[in-house]
Amino acid sequence: MKSFLIAALSATAICGFAAATPASAQATVTGAPKGTAPVTVEGYGPSSIIACNQAGYCWHSQERYDYPAAAGVEIHPFGWRWDNGGNYAWREHPGRGYWDGDQWQVF
Repeated sequence: MKSFLIAALSATAICGFAAATPASAQATVTGAPKGTAPVTVEGYGPSSIIACNQAGYCWHSQERYDYPAAAGVEIHPFGWRWDNGGNYAWREHPGRGYWDGDQWQVF
């Protein structure tokens, strides 16, 4: 009986936690609606930025870096979204750097 009670209480606690988590916080990078910033990227928040290169690759950065002028990186606020039909794609990468075509350049 004791094991049954513990299992029932545990299941109730897990269900309560899942129900209390907003649907927007349950989205993932691949499950985010097109043109929106993923909400579950670890460590990113309103003080972070979105950077995009000229090829349309965008990534999140926890810090605002001075990207080389030749990189052609545009900086956007964290909540920025591209317009419908915009030619952009999320391409996250850890660390300091930027996308140069298909290559991540560390600086």
